[in-house]
Amino acid sequence: MSDIFSISRRVVLAGMALSPAPAFARKKKKRLPVDLGPFDQITSSILNHLPESGTYNGVPDAMDGGPLARKMDDYSPAGEAASRRSFAEGRDFLARIRIRGDGPEAAWLGTVSAILENGTRTATIPYGRINPLGNNAHLPYLVSQIGGPHIDSVNLMMEQQSLSTTNAVDAWLEKLDSFPSAFANVIEKVRADRAAGCVPPLALLLKTTPVLRAFLDGKASAHPMIAALARRMEEAGLSKRIRTTALRRATTSLQKRARPAIASLMAEILLIQPLGRAEAGVWAQPQGEALYAANVRALGDTNFSPDEIHKIGLDEANRIAAQMNGLLAAQGLSEGPIGGRIAALSRDPKNQFPDSDAGRAALLDFVRQKAADAETAYSEILPPHLVPRQKLLVKRVPVATQASAPGGFYDGPSLDGIRPGTYWINLRDMGSVSRLRLPTLSYHEGVPGHHTQVSIAAALQDAPLLARIGSFNAFQEGWALYAELLMAERGVYENDPLGDLGRLQDELFRAVRLVIDTGLHHKRWTREAAIRTMQDITGIAESRVTAEVERYMAWPGQALGYKLGQLRLLDMRKRYMAKKGATLAGFHALVLGNGGMPLDLIEARIA
Repeated sequence: MSDIFSISRRVVLAGMALSPAPAFARKKKKRLPVDLGPFDQITSSILNHLPESGTYNGVPDAMDGGPLARKMDDYSPAGEAASRRSFAEGRDFLARIRIRGDGPEAAWLGTVSAILENGTRTATIPYGRINPLGNNAHLPYLVSQIGGPHIDSVNLMMEQQSLSTTNAVDAWLEKLDSFPSAFANVIEKVRADRAAGCVPPLALLLKTTPVLRAFLDGKASAHPMIAALARRMEEAGLSKRIRTTALRRATTSLQKRARPAIASLMAEILLIQPLGRAEAGVWAQPQGEALYAANVRALGDTNFSPDEIHKIGLDEANRIAAQMNGLLAAQGLSEGPIGGRIAALSRDPKNQFPDSDAGRAALLDFVRQKAADAETAYSEILPPHLVPRQKLLVKRVPVATQASAPGGFYDGPSLDGIRPGTYWINLRDMGSVSRLRLPTLSYHEGVPGHHTQVSIAAALQDAPLLARIGSFNAFQEGWALYAELLMAERGVYENDPLGDLGRLQDELFRAVRLVIDTGLHHKRWTREAAIRTMQDITGIAESRVTAEVERYMAWPGQALGYKLGQLRLLDMRKRYMAKKGATLAGFHALVLGNGGMPLDLIEARIA
């Protein structure tokens, strides 16, 4: 075949039997390289609509100033519709493919098909943003206090987008120059969503405007974007002349183009605020129950109903609380609610880093050491060929976005391995970042959690691109929570009972997420009831609990993946280890060795 979905000889020899390509493939005018297999050709079509996903992952067309690095996604209603069509067309094309045997190609087909299914499950719901390459499936609100182009596109340019060559810098500047048209598309989509009946909760709108305002404050020359550009060009070794010219152009573009674009978006959000919904859950939006059910399936990777998930959360919370009670009693804390006791322990000055620049630096050094120490476990938990070689950086969340950002998160390395993985930790409220929580947070975000899993996936050179960059929330977050327990099982807390309390507090936190997320979006709880319930059970600082509940409001279903994914992995491990000759490293190779996958596919390999 000579059209866009022509099949390379390598893939045919792998054992694929193909039906004719669908009509949409033949209508494409742009010819792709003939050596691309069907998976990567589908990916190229999708990334034409989602260039920022390609740039985030460091795909070839986003490096050295490539075409994907030069533009933001088209967030307009027409752009969203075109993106959704690309998922549907790719899904329909793959449905015609059959693979003989049970080699890696079969797993890749299942993985890519699942990604495309997640991209089409809610296609009839017009509002919001669908992106199965991210970890949110269908976002009901394009602009919120925790995500959207005003945060994600800016952070991408500051930290992930390549700036290693003059062409890459030129692409960065071209993208900055495009902010007026790009954010005009964002505003158009916000208005279209409102016309479709979708208006975010007022609490989220009120938290969004300070994020937008922060982009407008201060001198342009001192803006975080300009500072990041300067730092990263210098790190890349670019000449002073190139750096000076680029900074001059960027500062002008920021002041005359980017800031007015963000100011227009802020004016639009301020206009919507009087209309903001009092209801916290997505159930209040048009077809909100259907959207939540689809996100539960995609992000929780489960067939459990919200009521069943709610009960699992309560049962897990009770189990974990019983373990915590025993450890707290051993510390002489046996009276009062468990949340209050753990909060008192967390506030003890011995468990706090000073609220100062020096204290923040000491905290970062502490978590860097925890991640480095965990790397010594690789020889026992992974086969040698899977041990990651990508470097892990630990950084604080930028001050400009820390107010509504999560407590910690991870950004993976580029596919070429040049850009390292980054573990971000939020230091907005040092009182909420207790020392006893930091080891398990580092195992989750760093080693052997997200950094280990994502680095292994990125290094799978023979796998289709979509399988290397696709996202399965329950797999990724479930693995990271499993990694926390794995380190405890290895004995890292034998002489650190407070660290084990911190681990259990975080596991309790993830169990309670099942309760809060389903409470908000299925049981129709208020925001205030969710905050109160979460703080009563976990004892975590109110500032963090409030930010977390508002995160769940903006990202319905995402919080389910942690505990549901961990429980399934533990069940699979139990069954795998009962087999003759089974090893822990062998189980981890089975789970991680083909990159991100739906849990059903992993489970089928264990059966």
